[in-house]
Amino acid sequence: MMHPETRRQATRLFAALEYGEQLAHDCARQQLHWIDDTRAQRFLKTQARQEASHAAFYRRAAEWLMPGHHYQPPATLRQYGKRLQRALDNNDLCDSLTGSQIVLEGFGEQIISRLNRGMDNHGIGFRRIRRLLLRQEQSHYAFGLRMLQQQTASEAANAGRIQTLAADYLQQVQRIMEEMSDVFVSLDEDPGEYCSDLLDNLPDWIRGPCR
Repeated sequence: MMHPETRRQATRLFAALEYGEQLAHDCARQQLHWIDDTRAQRFLKTQARQEASHAAFYRRAAEWLMPGHHYQPPATLRQYGKRLQRALDNNDLCDSLTGSQIVLEGFGEQIISRLNRGMDNHGIGFRRIRRLLLRQEQSHYAFGLRMLQQQTASEAANAGRIQTLAADYLQQVQRIMEEMSDVFVSLDEDPGEYCSDLLDNLPDWIRGPCR
């Protein structure tokens, strides 16, 4: 009974979320080779498995909503992916943590948590697994915060760099939201609130000049 346009826009959203989860998977797999701590390595291995599972779920959800249709992720999100890939190519843990576990995971958490009600109202299923994914995204975000705090504790200069990196990634998120605004409007959401909520949820030591 879902309206065809709502179905189409939800499928576009799931395509974007699948791409984001694949990005997070690639980051977690590479980050575990840069970290000596055994517990952190185990967490990243688990995260990589979870991200792969999330990506597969969103792919199946998109196929269920619109069989035979495939939407490319937004161009702005692909640009975000290229920016994050540069961090991986440079073996830059600080950059990749900021772009993946903090901004990307935080963005995904905002989307899932804010859209759960709208998805329920529009009859978009997968309620139980959507809530499981939200809890896992929250754990990935918390892990990223702990790792970055360790970075700032070991090198005081990193604090200013993390703020600069966060501002750069947040600007790209703003562009993603502008490109995908019709998706969120179709689900009765205000796109402008996502970036402000994402920023408000960042701790002051990361938010810095982004305020």
